[in-house]
Amino acid sequence: MADEILVIGAANLDIKGRLFGPAVASSSNSCAIKTSFGGVARNIADNLARLSVPVTLLTAVGNDFAGQNILNQADDAGVDVSRALVIEDEPTGTYLAALDQAGELILGLDDLRVLRHITPDYLRLNRDAFRTCRMVALDMNLTGEATLAAIHLAREYGKPICVDPTSAPRARNLRPHLPLLDLITPNIAEAEALLGCDPLQDSDQALQAARKLVGLGVHRVVITQAERGACYATVDESGQFPALKCAIVDTTGAGDALTALVIFGMREGFGMAESLQLGLRAAALTLQSPETVAPELSLDRLYGME
Repeated sequence: MADEILVIGAANLDIKGRLFGPAVASSSNSCAIKTSFGGVARNIADNLARLSVPVTLLTAVGNDFAGQNILNQADDAGVDVSRALVIEDEPTGTYLAALDQAGELILGLDDLRVLRHITPDYLRLNRDAFRTCRMVALDMNLTGEATLAAIHLAREYGKPICVDPTSAPRARNLRPHLPLLDLITPNIAEAEALLGCDPLQDSDQALQAARKLVGLGVHRVVITQAERGACYATVDESGQFPALKCAIVDTTGAGDALTALVIFGMREGFGMAESLQLGLRAAALTLQSPETVAPELSLDRLYGME
């Protein structure tokens, strides 16, 4: 399908505990624990599907209760998971997050070893999905070999490549590929890792960092800055937008929602300014939801937000 987005990366079980009081190190802490389905790639695909975008997810899960339910939920949301790998004797990926009283992440742990089964050979077996899609989106939970294979397949068929750097350590692995990418959406820590620069102290420095990343060959760069909002840069323009004020229930998935809406805007031919503003609205909607992807996401809802 010419309008389809091909998304590649993690689909996992999220286990999130939100503390009732200040964190106490080396001790058990009382909290409210919630489980949901996550994974950067799965979250992006789910957000896109809720906007009626045809989307295929290439991922790997274990042949267990969590893996089957992740794939069933994605299928129910409209994501094509028919190509996903189900691996015997391997647990589905798990993300464990400790959140403070305000819903901000204190510490995140992930076990995504199942993703090593997303190999270059598996991606090449699915080269028809690269050939027929509109755009390719990756998260950096893939191995270095799989990342390189996915980028080469996308470039072979002339498809735009969008990458969520995922974490600061994984963002460093993206440096050699920057000139091949059409969109990256790092947060502050990931942008610092990509540039190998000193800490970005304010919005002006973040905007300069976005411009530097464009100078390294990326066509479009969005840097998310939590409560400060986000900035963007292209060869032709740059800008900064504030975050929408909202009550935060859980920060998990907000950045993935923003990335999904910027990808959606690219697909629809929107300008970067409009795409990013939609992304910030989607992030705010997700921040207010206990779910990793806001169930009520829709274009009407986003355009109706102040």
